Amino acid sequence: MKMLDVKTLEPENSNMARSTVELRDSIDEKLEVWLREIPDLDARTEGVVDRVGVIQKYLRRTHDETLEQFGLVWGDVKVLGSLRYGGPPYRSTPGKLGSQLGLSSGAMTSRLDKMEEAELIRRLPDPGDRRGVVIELTEHGREIWEKTIAVQAEKESIVAAALSKAEQDQLNDLLRRLVIAFEDEYGPLSRRRH
Repeated sequence: MKMLDVKTLEPENSNMARSTVELRDSIDEKLEVWLREIPDLDARTEGVVDRVGVIQKYLRRTHDETLEQFGLVWGDVKVLGSLRYGGPPYRSTPGKLGSQLGLSSGAMTSRLDKMEEAELIRRLPDPGDRRGVVIELTEHGREIWEKTIAVQAEKESIVAAALSKAEQDQLNDLLRRLVIAFEDEYGPLSRRRH
């Protein structure tokens, strides 16, 4: 594998080469130091990994701010999202939700108790099991979920501002290939415990 210097990371496309060479971010500075300290460092791979990590941190920060604005936590949004993902009538069993979210029955019950108290969900008798319950998304829960999605989408519009539609398509294609490679190696994250 050829190791490279960060200064030689010019795209093959000449239009992109001009704009990329002129732009520098904090990762470029970090890589210059690491290349001095670790001359065999694969700067391309390290650059991709570090940039994905930085973007993930910004996305997480904006998500946390959005959730705080609406008095929610990550667990609430995961449950609300799972119920919405299931489609109308936006119901599921606690066991199925726990399995989807990688939670024990005790952790799921605790989360549902808090969400029911906040009127985000309601428990209904399970028509197929006299001892069971079904979790249903309330109107209030649906409204809060949609508001958080709208606010977060506005924050994420920076992607559209920074990249053209063609660049977004290209980046999506490249990231998809990386996700597939990681899923092939380690399995889908949805099957792993959180």
